[in-house]
Amino acid sequence: MISSLARWLKNPGPRQIILGSSRNKVALIFAITILYVLIFKTLMDHSLVIAPLIAVPVVLAGWFFGRKAGVFASLISIPLNALLYTITLAGGWDLWVETSWAGNIMTVLVGYIAGRLHNEFIERERMMHELRSRERYLTLIKITISDILSPNNPDDRYDYLLTRLSNLFVADYAYFVRWDATLEQAIFTASTVPSDQPILGAILAPNESALIETLLQAEHPLVIDDVTKSQYAIHPGYFKEPPLPAQSLICIPLITKDYKLGAVFIVFNTARRFTSEEIDRARQAGDQIAIALSLVQQQAESQKRLKEANVLTNIGQALSETERVGIETVFQLIADSTKELIPGAEQVVLHSISDDREFLIPQAIAGFSQPEKKHFNLRMGESIAGQVITTGKVVIISDAETDSRFLNQQKPVKFRSLMVVPVQSGEKKLGAISVQSSIPRVFTPDDSKLLGKLGTQAAIAIENAHLLENTRQALKESNSLYRINQGLATSLDPQQLIIDTVDLLQKNFGYYHVQIYVVDPKTGDYVLHHGSGEIGKTLKEQKHRLRAGEGIVGYTAETGTPFFTNDVEDVLSFVRNPLLPDTKSELTVPIKSGGQILGLLDIQQIASGSLTPRDLQLVSAVADQLAITLQKANLYADLQNSLQQEKATRNQLVQNERLAVMGRLLASVSHELNNPLQAIQNALFLLKEEEGISEQGKQDLEIVLAESERMTGLIERLRDTYRPTQEEDYQQTQINTLIEDVFALITTHLRHHKIAFEFQPEPELPAIFALTDQLRQVILNLLMNAVESMNTGGKLSVCTNFLKDNREILLTISDNGPGIDPSILPYIFDAFITNKQKGTGLGLTISYDIISKHRGRITAENNPDQGATLKVWLPLENREIA
Repeated sequence: MISSLARWLKNPGPRQIILGSSRNKVALIFAITILYVLIFKTLMDHSLVIAPLIAVPVVLAGWFFGRKAGVFASLISIPLNALLYTITLAGGWDLWVETSWAGNIMTVLVGYIAGRLHNEFIERERMMHELRSRERYLTLIKITISDILSPNNPDDRYDYLLTRLSNLFVADYAYFVRWDATLEQAIFTASTVPSDQPILGAILAPNESALIETLLQAEHPLVIDDVTKSQYAIHPGYFKEPPLPAQSLICIPLITKDYKLGAVFIVFNTARRFTSEEIDRARQAGDQIAIALSLVQQQAESQKRLKEANVLTNIGQALSETERVGIETVFQLIADSTKELIPGAEQVVLHSISDDREFLIPQAIAGFSQPEKKHFNLRMGESIAGQVITTGKVVIISDAETDSRFLNQQKPVKFRSLMVVPVQSGEKKLGAISVQSSIPRVFTPDDSKLLGKLGTQAAIAIENAHLLENTRQALKESNSLYRINQGLATSLDPQQLIIDTVDLLQKNFGYYHVQIYVVDPKTGDYVLHHGSGEIGKTLKEQKHRLRAGEGIVGYTAETGTPFFTNDVEDVLSFVRNPLLPDTKSELTVPIKSGGQILGLLDIQQIASGSLTPRDLQLVSAVADQLAITLQKANLYADLQNSLQQEKATRNQLVQNERLAVMGRLLASVSHELNNPLQAIQNALFLLKEEEGISEQGKQDLEIVLAESERMTGLIERLRDTYRPTQEEDYQQTQINTLIEDVFALITTHLRHHKIAFEFQPEPELPAIFALTDQLRQVILNLLMNAVESMNTGGKLSVCTNFLKDNREILLTISDNGPGIDPSILPYIFDAFITNKQKGTGLGLTISYDIISKHRGRITAENNPDQGATLKVWLPLENREIA
C-alpha cells in the first residue's frame, strides 16, 4: 500500500492526463473558436442556428480556468458573434440585435456556471488529495511507531524507522545519527544505503556533528533545499564517496522532555522546495517518533535495571551459599552475568592476585572458545589488568588499533574495545574484571559503573573464597597437626615417627614429594632417611645423599634456617633429582632441638601448587613437634638401652656367681670323687690280672676301665677349669688355628652324620693371649653341640671377624637344625640345662665360664628361618689373673 501511495504521488493521475497543461487548454479553446468562425457562414447559408455554438469555447474556458475565465470568455463571444453576423448576413447587425440578446445572456450564464463547477471540482479534488495524504501520513506514522515499539527484530528497529520515513516523504534514502549526551558525541547508527563497512558505533567528526548539534539546540526540523550551498557536512565520514547525489534534505530532531535522542536525515536526489505542510508533518513525525523511542529506551533501561537487580540478587544468594554451591560456581556466575548484562561484551575474564602477588590467576572466563584457564595467566606488571589493580582506576580503551599501549605489541590484539575495573575490598586489592569486544567504542561510563558493581560482588566472592579456603586449610592443618601430635605423642619409635610424618604431610596436603634427611656422622653428608611414595622408596634404596652445601637441603643445613622458593631454577645451589623432574617449588625446614640439627624436612611442589608462607608455618610447626618427639624417643631409646645393659650386667653377675659356686662345688666334689675312682681303677686293674676270667668278663672289665678313665679325665678337666689361673698359663693363640684343629678332630664325625662344614676365616685375624686348651675345649663343645642338634644331614657354618673399633674377635657358629627350644633359650648357659637325651648340661656352662675368664661374652639365638647361632666375642686384652 505504501509503495502504491508513493507511485500515486510521484506520477500524474487520470485527471491530470485528461485535462493536460494550461497551454494545451488555451490551444483547444482557440481552435474551437477558429472552427466556429470558419463554419459560421456555411452553417448560416443552410439556415442553421449556430449562435449557441459559441458557448462551447466559453464552457471550456470556464471549466479549464475557472469562473472569471468563463465570464471573460462569454463577454468576448458576444462582440465576436455580432461581428460575424454583420459580416456574413445583410442587415446582420440589426438581426443580431433583435435576435441574440437572450442567447448572449445565456452564454454569460454558461461561462459563469462552467467556471463555478470548475472551482468546486478543484476544491473537492484538493480536499480529497489532502484527505488521502493525511490518511497516508497517519498510516505510515502508525506503522512506524508500531515498528519502533514492537519490531519483529529489535536489532532492526532503526532500519524500520528509516524505511518508513523514506516512504513517508517519498525520499531517496535516510540515515539516523544518535546523540550520546554523556560523551557529547554524535554516533552514526543506521542508514538505508547498503554498505560493506561497519557503521555501528562510528563517531562523527566535529564538522560532521555540527548539523545535529544545531538541530538539537533549535529543537525543530531544518530543511535544506540545496545541499551544495549548505554550510554543513551532509555525508558522514564512513562514506568514502557520497553514495547518491543529494540535492535536498529534511533534518528531523528526535527530542522529548528528558531525552535528546538524535536526528533523522531524509535525503532527496533531486532539488525540492518543501512546503510548510511537509515541514509541519516532519515536526509531528519527529515528536511522535521521539516519544516512541524514549518509551523504548525507558523500557530497555527498566528491563536492564530489573535484569541487573535480578542478577545481583542471584549473585548475592550464591555468595551466601558459597560453601554449598562452590566458589568456582560463584566466579563463573559473575563472569557469565557480566557478559549478559553489558551490551557489546563478547569476552569476560575474572582475575585474582596470586599469593605471591606476582601473577593474575583467572578464576572464571566467558565467551572464549578455549576453556583452559591457564592460557589467561598474566604477570602483574605486564598487563592492563595489573595496571588497573595497581592504580585502582577503571580503564576503558575505545579502540585497541589506535591506542598507544597496543601499537608496539608483537602479538596481534584480538579485540577492539576493552574495559577493566579493579576488584578490591576497601584498600585491599584482590583482582580485576576485564571485558572486551571486537566492536570499537562500544563501552560507556554507565557500563563501567555496572561493571564496578559486579566487581564489588567479585570482591566479596574472592574474600569469601579466601576466608573459606583459609578456614578449610586451617581445619585441615589442625586435623593434620592433631594427628601428627597424637602419633608423635603415643609413639616412641623414631623410625615409625619419621615414616608417619612424611606420609601424613604428603597425603593431607597434596605435596608433590616429602622427604626427611639425617646427617651421616662419619662423612657429614645428608642421607635420605625416608621419602614419600614409590619415588621415596627408590631414593632410599639408592642410598640417596647430598653433600654439605649441595642443594637446598644442604644450604638449609648450613644456615640452620628454613628456606623456600617457588622457582627452584633461580636458586644457584639447587640440584634437580632425575626422579623428581617436575619440581618447581621447594621448602626445607631444619628439625632442631636445642640448637642441634636432628634432621631436615624437605617439601617439593609442582608448578600448579606454589608454596606460601602458610606452608612454611605449617611445615615449621611439624618440624618443631617432630624434633621434640624425636628427642623424647631418643632419650627413651637410650634409657631402654641402659636398662638392657644393666639387666644384662646383672644377669651376667648372677651367672658368674652361680658358676663360681658351681665351680667350687665341682672342685670339691671332684677332689672327693678322685680317691674312690683311684681305688676302683686299681681294683679293676688287679681284677684284670686274675686268671680264669672269661672273655666276656674281660670285655666287660675293659669297658668299666675305659669309663672310669673317662670319669677321671672329666674330673681332672673340671679341676683344671676351676683352679686359679697363672699368668704363665696364657699363650699367643690364633683362633683360626684352633678351629682348624678341632675340625680335623671331628671330620670323621661330620662325615658320618652327612654334615657339610663351611669355614670363613678373617684373613688378618690377630692372635690373642689365651688359655689355648680351654678355648679349644670351648670350640669343640660348641661344634659338637651344633652337630648333635642336627639330624642326619645339615650344614655347619663357622666364621671369624676382627672388630677393629671394639678391638674384639667375633666367632660365629651357625647350624640349620631345629634350633633351641624357646623354653630353655633364656637359661641355656645355666648348669644342667639341656634338651639332649644324653648329656650332663655342663658343656655350655663350662664354655660360658671359660669365655668369661677371658673377659669375653657369649650369646645364643635362634635363626629367623631355621637353626641356631652362637656368637663369642673375645677381646684382645683378655687376661684375667686370679
